[in-house]
Amino acid sequence: MRILRSLPPKHQRYLFAEMRRLCRDFLRNQQISSSETTPEELLSEVWQKLLGTASVQNEEMPDLALPDPSQISIDADAPERDGRVVWLIDQIGGSEALAHRREDILRRRFGRAPAGSGRRIVQPLNEDDFHEIVSDCDASSALEAADGLRVWRGLLTTANLQFQHNDDLSMLLQLLARNPDILQISSSGQWPIADIVVELNKRFSPPVWTGDRVDNAKRRLLNWIKRLKQKNGLDDVDLEALFARVARQEERSNQASRRKPDAPLNLQH
Repeated sequence: MRILRSLPPKHQRYLFAEMRRLCRDFLRNQQISSSETTPEELLSEVWQKLLGTASVQNEEMPDLALPDPSQISIDADAPERDGRVVWLIDQIGGSEALAHRREDILRRRFGRAPAGSGRRIVQPLNEDDFHEIVSDCDASSALEAADGLRVWRGLLTTANLQFQHNDDLSMLLQLLARNPDILQISSSGQWPIADIVVELNKRFSPPVWTGDRVDNAKRRLLNWIKRLKQKNGLDDVDLEALFARVARQEERSNQASRRKPDAPLNLQH
């Protein structure tokens, strides 16, 4: 809301029109008739999710996704180049998130869909869900692959605010963030605990890692992510988008730091 209110009327009109266009194009591309879902219905759902998620603040979900006011670009003449507008549009989450918003509409209208016919509002976080959230590195395009890696980095950044660097959960996540392909080793969909034990002992030992120690760290990690989803009303796509935004914000902050000129040397004696 703070970013939205900071926009001048011209920029707000552009933002509203662009969001309406995204909803209209999504429905057209998906060949969804207006008799089933109108662009206005989808737009209303998008705003409800966007503003509802943005209003939630608690100690486990700090305001990481908000842009740094000192770093954000402001263009008074071209709203499409204004960093505030770009950021707000980015919060929508793309076509997959729009698909979730449409499912929310249908769920409210017709009730929960049968198994396999739609996602639940808050899905139980089992190993398959976690695998889907953070293992997107074999995506078909370079952009999707890069976003998949950003999800990992954003997840790690968020966890670092809650857990000590030498916490077992943090060390497990550091390994997964640096080597996400390790979860692809097992074809059964189960975590390759033995391989993870070997890698953790290479990186973070002593004390020695065992299967039980990894299982305990994994269970704590999954429970923490589940709490984030439940307390903030996030589904998997929203959580992915949040972690990716955290990583992009971190990238922009690092780039801005590198662009800053070095402080002048003090040559006085």
